[in-house]
Amino acid sequence: MEARKFSLIIIFILAACLAGAQDIIHKKNGEDIQAVIIDVSPGVIKYKKFENQDGPVYSIAREQVEKIIYQSGKTIELEEQEVGVVLEEEEPLQPISPPSTFGGHFGYGVSKIRGDDLDSKWQSASAIGATFNLSVGTSATILFGFEVLSLGTGIKDASYFSHIDSAYFELSNLTQDMGYIGLEVMYRQYLNRGRNYFFELGMYGSFLVNASWEGDAVITDTLGNITSGSFQEDLVEYYKPFDYGFVGGIGGRIPLGENKKWNLTLDARFYYGLQNIFDYKSLGVTEVTEANLYGLILLGVDIPTKSTD
Repeated sequence: MEARKFSLIIIFILAACLAGAQDIIHKKNGEDIQAVIIDVSPGVIKYKKFENQDGPVYSIAREQVEKIIYQSGKTIELEEQEVGVVLEEEEPLQPISPPSTFGGHFGYGVSKIRGDDLDSKWQSASAIGATFNLSVGTSATILFGFEVLSLGTGIKDASYFSHIDSAYFELSNLTQDMGYIGLEVMYRQYLNRGRNYFFELGMYGSFLVNASWEGDAVITDTLGNITSGSFQEDLVEYYKPFDYGFVGGIGGRIPLGENKKWNLTLDARFYYGLQNIFDYKSLGVTEVTEANLYGLILLGVDIPTKSTD
């Protein structure tokens, strides 16, 4: 009998200890939350549920709490004026990943062809395209882009004798235009919480659609007769059908509209070609290296794929 009484006393003591090993959040509506307090700030109280201490951190607005009774027995009365940020009760704290976006853009810039013995000049370039930004977190996206490109290049004056035509050619005011359909994959990193500024880096690949050059020509035949005029010639057969290289840029976004769901984008990108685009083998000449080099300023808009509400 004495042993049984002693066992009951031990059980009651352990139960009392366990009951006192938790914090109590006493709400103004009379409800008690058995918890382990993590943090008490001016606006919110963060805690874990006592029965699931390995679980998520929850939050409750401080204005909903009358007092906190700690496991040590210490009691804190929360004053009425201590009102801070109101959060939904018992909502796990999780980072919000912004929605992916579709976008469209157009832009202008400059371009040239760099290469062996090629004294090219910068000429105008243009682009129009669309993008899809796949959100991969709170501050980054993977950008998939599609663009229709027109790349111009100025070429130095040239002169040569053609054995086929038995004539001497003098070429001036030469410009070359190349049209591509381009695809891009880039990593975009946002630099602030509002995702207003970013830098991006990746690769591009593009397919040749057209290539031509034009200018003025003065032709002198073997009899000394001179003819002159403008000319235009198709060059597609002299260039490879595919180009690729690095692309990088910096830019920013400005929220639009009353709900600020859309964003106006301004993006400065630089493209550095790695492919030798000149198909020297088709001409039966020694290797000549030519590669694209261009930069664009793009103005566009981003539209979320779903509501941000």
